[in-house]
Amino acid sequence: MEKQPKSRKARASVGAPAAPAGPNVALGGGGFVPIDKSLAFLSRLATEFTAVLSLPDLLEHIMRVLREETGFDSCTLALIDERSPEVLIVKAASGLRESFRGLAIPKDQGLHGVVMRTGEPLFVPDMHADTRVYRRDNRIRSGIYVPLSVRRRQIGVLSAHRERAGAFTMADLDVLTVVGRYLTGAVEVARLHDQLKDLAATDSLTGLANRRCFFERFAIELARSRRKDRPVTVVLLDVNGFKAVNDAHGHAKGDEVLIWVGEAITKAIRSYDLAARFGGDEFILMLPETTKEQAATVLNRLRTVRVPVPDPRGIVADLSFSWGIAVFPVDGEDPERLLQVADHRLYSMKERFYDGETPA
Repeated sequence: MEKQPKSRKARASVGAPAAPAGPNVALGGGGFVPIDKSLAFLSRLATEFTAVLSLPDLLEHIMRVLREETGFDSCTLALIDERSPEVLIVKAASGLRESFRGLAIPKDQGLHGVVMRTGEPLFVPDMHADTRVYRRDNRIRSGIYVPLSVRRRQIGVLSAHRERAGAFTMADLDVLTVVGRYLTGAVEVARLHDQLKDLAATDSLTGLANRRCFFERFAIELARSRRKDRPVTVVLLDVNGFKAVNDAHGHAKGDEVLIWVGEAITKAIRSYDLAARFGGDEFILMLPETTKEQAATVLNRLRTVRVPVPDPRGIVADLSFSWGIAVFPVDGEDPERLLQVADHRLYSMKERFYDGETPA
């Protein structure tokens, strides 16, 4: 198989039909349209990029618009998985490859791997004859690929496909390259926006949700529980003896303990529960579709949690938790009433703890 040259001039000579002379750009079913229409299309994309800030919504929307305006049979966007940087995940797809959404592709394999390694656009006239194809699709014969690059770092690949062999022109690749550049900036802005939202909703010390985020989510869950006539439980948690830790070891050690507590709570609750730092050494949990008895099962996991607090002599003291539970709609139907009930029950449990009783 003859290798594809890197230069634009050489790539055009290997099975890539050139655009006809004149102010035209390929758009729509392989034909050519006036350049002013292509500019209008790119202007529309630029508007879409600035209007949509949710990254998943943005990507899906752009894939649909790109396919509609160009007539490509399929458009896909794969981005580096932040949790597993050796893998590309297809984040958005339209047309024939819409089912590829969520597909994991090793970033060093296939045609995506070529683009990630070279940082250059790729023109593939016949994918059935190309041995580099990672996952073959009988419906797809030709493809074009462009890198998404941020400061010379590849973050993903934008690609388009057609059912016929040799169905793309170099002008198609030019359009996809420009869209890729716009999209790279939009992805970075959207990611930054998501990161800022996460920071605004996160407690900086423990990494749990903060108080504001909790109440926003709690209001949504309460509304859903009312509609479906399902319970939801709220739990106020307090670390027993935390003031003594601060007094004996200082606030730096106290912060370490709170980080340990956040990790312990996260491990104890279920994936669909929500844990937040309420303030100081108080934490709050939301347990959807959970009765008081079911909540007790979750909280029992915290009875045996050891939060070690070493003192200067090397002795380790374990901290325990007190909690108060309130269940919608049995104990109240609004956040204020539920928190009052939970706080009262928390206070009662702490009194028993300081009286030397074993919490029930």
